[in-house]
Amino acid sequence: MSVMSPISPEASSTNVTDSVSLSGRLLDSLRSDVMTGRYPPGYRLVERDVADTYGVSRLPAREALQALRAEGFLEVRKTRGLVVRSWTERDVSELFDIRQALEAMACREAADNRTDDDVAALRAAVVAADDARDATAAHDANALFHQLLVTASHNRTLGEIMSPILFRVQWLVRQIPDPHTVSHDHHEIVEAIAAGDGELAESLAGEHAERNRRTTLEAMFGAG
Repeated sequence: MSVMSPISPEASSTNVTDSVSLSGRLLDSLRSDVMTGRYPPGYRLVERDVADTYGVSRLPAREALQALRAEGFLEVRKTRGLVVRSWTERDVSELFDIRQALEAMACREAADNRTDDDVAALRAAVVAADDARDATAAHDANALFHQLLVTASHNRTLGEIMSPILFRVQWLVRQIPDPHTVSHDHHEIVEAIAAGDGELAESLAGEHAERNRRTTLEAMFGAG
């Protein structure tokens, strides 16, 4: 479970900004706990229980649950209310279709727009994944790498569109037992971006997403 420090009633009710901040922190904690498997598909998340578990009032719990639903992590079932969503093979493939197209675009634009700091951050994320001693740390570093690809594109609209998509992709790829299998792809992508080769970066990103799709499907459903 991700740790979220309880907030006193006084601190959490001082003003609207504090309320929004609290809801955002709770959303991050809930999302992390879904992604890492604390709440498996089909698990019912009740507003009252969430408030008690994370030490917040009902309002930020309600807001965080609705935001998590909007991001595609929860679904409504008639007899049970909000539950962690389940995935079909079609769901996964459709998500990867979107990810493949948008991330290839991000990599092409990153090759044109990247700064030295962008490249340094991407390389650092790849090294962090390579050096990670456990799967969780490697998955975290890989997730950061993909976020940084979008950042390096310097396309704000693309970033806004891709943010919830990447969260869902990161949730799914955590089903892959060995996160180090993507290392070679990540090294190639970042070096193409560093070299300013947009065509190559776009192509590598597309191929990487397709391999990632097959591996994820196999991990989740035993199918490629």
